[in-house]
Amino acid sequence: MQLPASLQRALERVIATQPAAALEQTAAALSNRYREASAGSAPVITSPLEAVAYAAWRMPATYAALRAVFKRLAEAQPDFAPTRMLDVGAGSGAAIWAAAEQWPSLRRIVAIERQPAMARLGEQLAAGADLPPVMWQRSDVLALDRLPDSDLVVAGYVYGEIEPAVRVLLLSRLWKATNGALVLVEPGTPIGHATILNIRSELIKRDASIVAPCPHTSECPLAARNDWCHFGQRIARPAFQRRLKGAAAPFEDEKFAYLIAARHGVPPANGRIVRHPIIHSGRIELQVCTAQGLQHITVTRSQGEAWRRARDSAWGDGWESEHPSQDIGDSEAE
Repeated sequence: MQLPASLQRALERVIATQPAAALEQTAAALSNRYREASAGSAPVITSPLEAVAYAAWRMPATYAALRAVFKRLAEAQPDFAPTRMLDVGAGSGAAIWAAAEQWPSLRRIVAIERQPAMARLGEQLAAGADLPPVMWQRSDVLALDRLPDSDLVVAGYVYGEIEPAVRVLLLSRLWKATNGALVLVEPGTPIGHATILNIRSELIKRDASIVAPCPHTSECPLAARNDWCHFGQRIARPAFQRRLKGAAAPFEDEKFAYLIAARHGVPPANGRIVRHPIIHSGRIELQVCTAQGLQHITVTRSQGEAWRRARDSAWGDGWESEHPSQDIGDSEAE
């Protein structure tokens, strides 16, 4: 995956307005502050330099995760064509660019961002781009009387950054504003997974339809094993980011946890591949989350269609089978 060319050019333009040495120092300092911040205490970005440094450091990976999650939603609901989007905690607008790539149907986007420096940068990056009209609101989402009804509501890397005491209130407001689908993305860490599980529990109480990644509404089988559910997306590092990070690798892998909930019933996948497939000569091993729990599935070359599907499958893909509660081939449940 790569950043859209127009977004990469826009980032390069704003990066060029900042002193290179100061940008590098600020990006490293912000990265340390975010790593050390406790839940509900995200660092405040107050200056244009900090906003540009953070976007240059993190926006490619954030875009990659959101783009991957939107692809999952589109796979689950091929007829979903949102025209109105609400982006809460929009930052510099990564979700806006990712959603516009996925759904040309979008006609109006409301972006809410409480940090003025980030909102100004988001507006700068979008200026002149081929994006739907974006209305930026510089506000704390919890201070607003109501949120606009939207077909697609997104909160990317936001929920875990607010005080735990007000999270359920925020979720209630997000769900109330959702006419179609609600998308939440968090870091792919044990804490991020725990945050997603709390969101999932609250949304199930509200009769939401869980679209992905979960193929069921039972207890998470990974959590029961002291493991965590997360996924990954590789993205090419732009030259400016390689310079900023002093990175030799031309790519980075963003790990994330996510949840997609829909207002109207959507049949989930039979299963979800929750680890990288392990490919051997003549067989492929899959770890699949199903309504019956985790299954270790082995697909052999002799199984024809199942083999072809397994060969083309990746971590995070849905896994459909005629009998999801049974293992395929010579497999045994874990």
